[in-house]
Amino acid sequence: MIKASLDTTNFSFSAYGESESHAANALKRGLDQHTTDYGCDVGWWHSYSNDIVVQDIELNKAYRDYELIKVTA
Repeated sequence: MIKASLDTTNFSFSAYGESESHAANALKRGLDQHTTDYGCDVGWWHSYSNDIVVQDIELNKAYRDYELIKVTA
């Protein structure tokens, strides 16, 4: 599973997909919908597009600051 995320000063956005491109595209669609929902300037998030973080994640695991928390027994 792939997670794409973007943190801004007001919101944290995330989306998931089967590949990096699916996750990133889902995030961008979500950002476009957020633009509509909140009446933001069209394309406001494009200046943040280089800040989108794409990472491979494991299901049923915990993460902190984009890093897997390693559970010790």
